[in-house]
Amino acid sequence: MLVACALIALFWVAVALKVGRSKAEARWRLAPDAPVLAGLPRLTVVIPARNEATNIAPCLAALRASDHPNFDVLVIDDGSTDGTSGLARAGGARVISGGGEPIPPGWKGKPWALERATRPDALAPTGEPAPWLLFLDADVRVHPAALSRAHSRAIADNVAFLSGFGRLEMVGFWEKVIQPSVGGLIIAGNDLDKVNDPDRADAVIANGQFILVRRDAYDTVGRHASVKADILDDVGLARAFVAKGFAIRVLFMRELFSCRMYTSFSELWQGWTKNLYAGMRYSVVVPVVLSQFVLFEFVLPYFLPIVAFVRGDAVGLAASLGVLLLIHAVRLWMDGIFGQDRRFGLLQPLGALLLVGLLLDSVRRSRLGQVSWKGRTYSVGRADETREA
Repeated sequence: MLVACALIALFWVAVALKVGRSKAEARWRLAPDAPVLAGLPRLTVVIPARNEATNIAPCLAALRASDHPNFDVLVIDDGSTDGTSGLARAGGARVISGGGEPIPPGWKGKPWALERATRPDALAPTGEPAPWLLFLDADVRVHPAALSRAHSRAIADNVAFLSGFGRLEMVGFWEKVIQPSVGGLIIAGNDLDKVNDPDRADAVIANGQFILVRRDAYDTVGRHASVKADILDDVGLARAFVAKGFAIRVLFMRELFSCRMYTSFSELWQGWTKNLYAGMRYSVVVPVVLSQFVLFEFVLPYFLPIVAFVRGDAVGLAASLGVLLLIHAVRLWMDGIFGQDRRFGLLQPLGALLLVGLLLDSVRRSRLGQVSWKGRTYSVGRADETREA
């Protein structure tokens, strides 16, 4: 009992120390008050959109408020049936329609859409394409300073690829229960000191919601054809840049953009089961071990006081209750830092149990070829891996 309490307490103290260090460290944060370079080169914002009627107008409205002096917006319609193209045109974007035809063998949906969008004749039908591209998801809302600050930082740091983690918008009950657990897992498992270390190619990661690239480097790595079969095309693209010797930068950008990834329990489950196993490089061992760790650190603490009480173990009861106080003190503090609803910290065990379910179901679905998203089902590792559901 006491050993378990000590191990759990040490983990949560370590979490608090790491969050505190990250909060104090400004090196990997990008904010609206960051410097802006004069004479920024032209930038094309490329938005892949498949049935994004509820998102595309507010996404474009946020872009129209941007203070970047020299950019245009291109929306690539990926076979939408809900009027996305018309709404995008009404929002002032140039639109490439289509995408309803079968995806070529060996391709995933999003890489194929972006490959179509970034051909020179698509980017600039009557002239030279912009030297920089920003891949932006339709559910992203950018701060007016986002484009100019990210673009300036990429140029100042002399990198060809810049991505960032924005603020997760959580509105519904299940979002507030599940997203902190999954988001915490991703952030905890990716130290930006290592991610941004050019000698740590094994630590590369990116966030497909916001990826800024220098177009000549993007062409050199083979555009999205280099990641045509990747479920996590964002991470794959970052690795492709590093493999070709290009420097990348990944930053915390919570003040510069936000994203409400999923709006329902079914979307949450479908989206994360698509991504988690791929994010662990299709290792069965990692999610199994990680599940055991999550159960030990996030679920077991709530059962220890009950066990101690039943046994009449006064010392164990006091220790286990102290651990629970520590856990919720750290969680309250972290929820304040990340702007999350503090009331939902009390549902942490439920979020942890659902995270374990997501991890294991992601393995199952991927291995059975049941990974699906937006009406397409993917069988990982096969040439004919995409089919319409």
